[in-house]
Amino acid sequence: MSTPPSLADILGQVLNALQTIIYQVASAIAENASVIATVIVRGGLTYMVYRYGTRIFRGVSGWLRALF
Repeated sequence: MSTPPSLADILGQVLNALQTIIYQVASAIAENASVIATVIVRGGLTYMVYRYGTRIFRGVSGWLRALF
């Protein structure tokens, strides 16, 4: 009969698995950092154009409505 694994072995394997997962996620983020940064910047610019563009468009359309 084989002896069951000890608690230290189980916790060590769990810790190694977590470290591997964190390493893989960090590697994927590092490999795609430029893409992620581009998406964040473009998303921010799109939001700013939407937010302030809507406000400006309302003002211009109200001004044109008052003229005609």
